[in-house]
Amino acid sequence: MSGKITFAVHDELHNQYAEGIKYDLWRIDNNTNRIHVKNDTFTKNNSNVLLHAHTNEELGSFEVILYIKDYFDKFNENIHVQNSRITVPFGMNELDKDYELNIFITPTSYTCTL
Repeated sequence: MSGKITFAVHDELHNQYAEGIKYDLWRIDNNTNRIHVKNDTFTKNNSNVLLHAHTNEELGSFEVILYIKDYFDKFNENIHVQNSRITVPFGMNELDKDYELNIFITPTSYTCTL
């Protein structure tokens, strides 16, 4: 058995997927140690697997960091971005489930569903 988390990032300001947004995925061990898992770029046409776990040891707490300032700067619209990045914490606790993390961003806030 294995489980996975796919994700989508939607730009609410432009009403489109945030294609080209860069992100980092971190694993959080013992609530203190951060281990870098990967750095990648979101594309709307890929399955965008954020995490794929094959064993219980690969489950746990994680956070994905989205670099929203870099993303919104590419529009050349003089958009004021409150923070340069957002951090979305999440957990994966079961091997036999597939999850989808949906993140909705604006220059000043975000919401998400899992």
